[in-house]
Amino acid sequence: MQGLSTGVLLQYLGHDTTLVSDSIAYIDGPDIPTVCTDYAAASVYPVQVESKYSEDDLIRQAEATFEPFYEADGVPVRKHRHYYVYEEEHPEPNPARMNVQDATAYDGDIPSRSGHAIRGGYVCKEYFVEMPEYIPQLYEAYLALGGEVERRTVTPDELDAMRGQTVFNCAGYGSRELFGDESMKAVKGHILQVPYDGQEPLPFSYTYTPTDYTHYAYMYPRKDTVLFGGSYLMGDMHDGEWTGESPEQPMTVDGETIPERLFTVNKDIMSDYVDVDRDAIRAKHGFRPYRTKGMRIEKDGNVIHNYGHGGSGVSMSWWSVLRTVGYIEDVGEDVLPELAAAIGQTATA
Repeated sequence: MQGLSTGVLLQYLGHDTTLVSDSIAYIDGPDIPTVCTDYAAASVYPVQVESKYSEDDLIRQAEATFEPFYEADGVPVRKHRHYYVYEEEHPEPNPARMNVQDATAYDGDIPSRSGHAIRGGYVCKEYFVEMPEYIPQLYEAYLALGGEVERRTVTPDELDAMRGQTVFNCAGYGSRELFGDESMKAVKGHILQVPYDGQEPLPFSYTYTPTDYTHYAYMYPRKDTVLFGGSYLMGDMHDGEWTGESPEQPMTVDGETIPERLFTVNKDIMSDYVDVDRDAIRAKHGFRPYRTKGMRIEKDGNVIHNYGHGGSGVSMSWWSVLRTVGYIEDVGEDVLPELAAAIGQTATA
């Protein structure tokens, strides 16, 4: 996510770049667990990220930098209603999201479990990114703007040879090995893909916290599937193998061991909208590159770092890119409408 966005902006500004990566989500196929982009539900709402900024500041930054991509023709970013709700009272103030209003004062229907009432939360509008289209479009835009790609793994030994170049490090969890960043964690998440054949994507999503579980479950609609998720298991990678937390209440779907609420809670809510057949569901897992010290957006010698976004890699992507590229060129949000239009033209080129 960060690498492609950085490359597109640099090429658009007239720089010559080479993207070095051994795998690219969606370009190499749909099942690359170490590339978390392939698993992102991709709402534009920053979550599970450490930052010096407040939640409201991050929300404003995420929404403002994605608005031009929503407004641009041909870019797969849409807007829909989101329900962030609780079955218990939730006295915390609502965040500064688009068109936010308290759930208990909302006069429309709110998706909920049978026999349970909504007692807290809010309803808002949010941007949503259709990732199976968006990542290939960024990739094609990067190539169309003259970017080059090298398909290989970068090793720590190569960094000295790059001293004469400006290096944008968007390696995510790979920064642990490349730059000795021991604060990096690999947070495991699961996605259940429920088949969907409607003419248009469902016009809503939700983040739903039930009374009988300690964590939420969510649903997001894509064009040809409905996504169930909400798992967040802290861990690390050792010799290519993940070790970390296990689900407290596990169940198995499509060979994946998942927290059962991802299936049970979502099935209860969504059975009125889509056929939830356990045998037809495809389950995946991926790893969020979470950094306990917070997002790293800084310059260190010839290396400009842009990683550690946790569950906010999509949401904060353009905000992060503007700041990292800003280390070598004065660039602001006013470039985004033109850049979004150029990316959108890739869809019809």
